[in-house]
Amino acid sequence: MGFEFRIAASLAPRQRQHLEQLLAALPQAPRATGAAMRDTDARLTDAGLYICQHLRPDPWHGLDAVRGYLEAQGVSYTVDEIDD
Repeated sequence: MGFEFRIAASLAPRQRQHLEQLLAALPQAPRATGAAMRDTDARLTDAGLYICQHLRPDPWHGLDAVRGYLEAQGVSYTVDEIDD
């Protein structure tokens, strides 16, 4: 169970850098069996952002903030839920 989606956006280098800094500031969960175990896996990809919430049926709480940032920057984007 979880919630997984992609945000496809064409980001300028400055916008990518800003998002990378925000993602780097996310709190890290304690390590278990050598791997980081966080509720949310958020990664910047070539196409935009990949977000996966493990074991949570509700959408990621940061989605509205990311949408607001992209809209304020005038970036066209799509949010697609991944249903595997």
